Amino acid sequence: MRRTLSALGCLLLVLVLVAAGVAQQKPRKQQNRKGTPAQAGVNMASTLEAKVTQAWDDYKNKRKDAFAANLTDDFIIVDESGLGPRDRQADLEDFDHFTLNQYVLRDITVKPIGPDSALVTYNAEYSGNIGRQPIHEKLAVGEIWVHRGGAWKCMYAQMTRMN
Repeated sequence: MRRTLSALGCLLLVLVLVAAGVAQQKPRKQQNRKGTPAQAGVNMASTLEAKVTQAWDDYKNKRKDAFAANLTDDFIIVDESGLGPRDRQADLEDFDHFTLNQYVLRDITVKPIGPDSALVTYNAEYSGNIGRQPIHEKLAVGEIWVHRGGAWKCMYAQMTRMN
């Protein structure tokens, strides 16, 4: 009987030590195809900064299809017009009524909010025309970009007028 209790005690001690060792192991960070997590963040930032700039260029140069390709199907925008949230179709309809003459983007920051999503913020100053009416705006912009179907697309944009 003592041998059984002794053997049982030893087995229990071994199980406790193994469990403690497993609990102390640090979980491995999963590396993605783009290298280390830090490298993935750098790649995401440079990719999205280029996508934002390209979208503004597409708008300025009246490349509606290229601009639309950067928006998700469920895209929502809240812009400086004060009209409230509008969908992708409403934003694309504005494309035909607005001429963007020039723009400057400043202080672009990209903050990952998941492996396939990021918050992009920046300041934009632009001038153009709505019909024949000239317009000049300074905006604080926040956008949520998501990686879908192998490409980065803008899912949400918020533009706030600055003084």
